[in-house]
Amino acid sequence: MKKKNKQRTKTDDDKPLIEEGLSGIGEAFQKLDPGMAIRLKALQGVESPVEWVMDVIFDLFPYAWKDTELLGEAILNIIACEFEEAIEDLKGLIKMSPDAYPAYQLLGHVYGCIGNYKEEIECYKKIIKSKNVYPQVYYSLGMSYWVLGSEKKAMKAFYNAIPVSSEFAVPEFWFTFTFEKLKRYPSNNNGTGDKNTIEKNRVLSNLFYRVGLGLIEYGHNSEARQAFKKSIHLLPEFAEPYYQLGSVHTKKLRNPKRAEKYFRMAERLFHEQKEFQRAQLIQQIINVSNLSIDKNKVAEDWLKEGLRLQKLGFNQGSVDAYKIAISFRRDFLDAYYNMGIAYGSLEEIGIDVLDCALGALKQSVRLRTDFIHGYIALGAAYIRKEEYSNAIDVLKRAILINSKDPNAHYYFGVALKATKDFEKAATSLYASVMLKPDSLQVQYLLGLVLIDCEKFQGACDAFKEAVRIKPDFAEGYYMLGYVYHEKLLDVEKGNYHLSKAEKLYLKMEDFGRLKNIRSMLVK
Repeated sequence: MKKKNKQRTKTDDDKPLIEEGLSGIGEAFQKLDPGMAIRLKALQGVESPVEWVMDVIFDLFPYAWKDTELLGEAILNIIACEFEEAIEDLKGLIKMSPDAYPAYQLLGHVYGCIGNYKEEIECYKKIIKSKNVYPQVYYSLGMSYWVLGSEKKAMKAFYNAIPVSSEFAVPEFWFTFTFEKLKRYPSNNNGTGDKNTIEKNRVLSNLFYRVGLGLIEYGHNSEARQAFKKSIHLLPEFAEPYYQLGSVHTKKLRNPKRAEKYFRMAERLFHEQKEFQRAQLIQQIINVSNLSIDKNKVAEDWLKEGLRLQKLGFNQGSVDAYKIAISFRRDFLDAYYNMGIAYGSLEEIGIDVLDCALGALKQSVRLRTDFIHGYIALGAAYIRKEEYSNAIDVLKRAILINSKDPNAHYYFGVALKATKDFEKAATSLYASVMLKPDSLQVQYLLGLVLIDCEKFQGACDAFKEAVRIKPDFAEGYYMLGYVYHEKLLDVEKGNYHLSKAEKLYLKMEDFGRLKNIRSMLVK
């Protein structure tokens, strides 16, 4: 009986004591070496964050892995915040499989964790060059640029992500996953006052705000609203997303009461942050029916706001600002003109607003019949729409107003080239070159037009000017090599310029052009 009791005590009664002891050992490991504790848990199978993260990576980035052992090691090191070791693992993985784009994605992330943002950006650029297009790589690239202070490049990356996937859930999960599970800002404790936690919330809030701005550009207003709400949840004192929420509810979602609530919150925060101009603009929105306000001054204020937003690359926001300016002053030429330019920028990123651009620019020249900048921009818009006869008529008018404007002659040349009137196009481009000799785009286009005119030596002269202006202009060297090689039959000079182009394209990893160059070099 004693023997049985001893056995029972060891096997049953002491089991909680044994578990308690193991728990204590685990806590001790956690205090002494958090990384080791994570490894221990993963190896014991008690909790396997590595397997979970790997499953997410496999789901997000489909790739035929030959061996995932190094990938697992890299992820284990990332979770343990042993970033240098993770870099070595991922470099080893890339050496084994140079096309393993998910490894580049993780390598970029790790570089970002240690503050090496330039290397991080290079990793994402390599993925994009390899034609593996998915939204997460653009969102990561945008984050890197934003952290470096390159606002325009950051927004361009976000704009590129949205056509691939317009759901806010995509960046929300990706940023949360990389920040929380892949230790972008590893916290030293669980408190909200931890410096890394505060910085993480600040960065995430700003990223979600900018994602919201990108979604607004493409007209995804409900998704943008989610992004702005997430932004203020993380950073309640961030005034900008409150303002954007007010704007969305006013113009897109038609909820004036909720809009006013958000506007008033933004106004209060702008006042507290001593941004009185922004607070005043919001006051003007809230009190739009106030008859005592100076409408011309309000219109000027909103024009300035539109220009500020346009300079930052927030073109839809600038369009909205110009519309408010026009609502206070119907004959506001500058607002119409800049709105047309902003619409043109939206068109360039793939949003179909070209007719809106044409409408705004037409109104600008109606308001002032000698407004040359309006005619030039209108001509460029007609060219983009492939309405070349309209473009020619408008640009002729621009040249009559000011025959010494190089841009008028340049776009006139573009339109004439499109209609295959090459001799007249060359004349117009020569006029532009005389007025603006250091313009790369004019010299290059002149070279192309002179090839169409079969004036090959003149084309070479134009391309030489292009590479003088920009010594690393690969396309200029390529065209020089092509004309000398194929048209003037001067193989020596052709090979000289083609060899220069080859080196530049190799650096750019433009393998299509490299193939063409090498086929000419072997002739």
